[in-house]
Amino acid sequence: MLFIRAARLASGRTASAGGIGLVLALVLAGTAARAGQGAAARPADEPRVTVLNPTGIAPAIQRRSMSARPASLDGRTVYLVDVTFNGGDVFLQQMQRWMAANLPTVKTEFRIKRGVYAADDPALWKEIQAVNGLMIMAIGH
Repeated sequence: MLFIRAARLASGRTASAGGIGLVLALVLAGTAARAGQGAAARPADEPRVTVLNPTGIAPAIQRRSMSARPASLDGRTVYLVDVTFNGGDVFLQQMQRWMAANLPTVKTEFRIKRGVYAADDPALWKEIQAVNGLMIMAIGH
């Protein structure tokens, strides 16, 4: 019965990774208690189960200041960088059309960043720096 309740909790929408680990520990404790085998009654050669918390500990955050805003965009190149989040490309291309119509002195370049969001893309960063460009990156949510 405890296993069924634990399985329902673990499959629930609000169950977190830590909650699932807790559920597993409760299931294992309940199974041992029902079998009447406490720690003292367990045979020495019976394997033990270790339950770990899968959430881990996040590293310390290193704060950085934002880049200085330019006084004007006139004559500048603005890179519109898509990280392939759903619809980000559509949004950036719409922004590019708006900038072409409303900011004719601003050059825009649409680029798709290589790799996943958190991965580095040194070639793209080098390209942007080579023209002293600015960047707008579309990050979803």
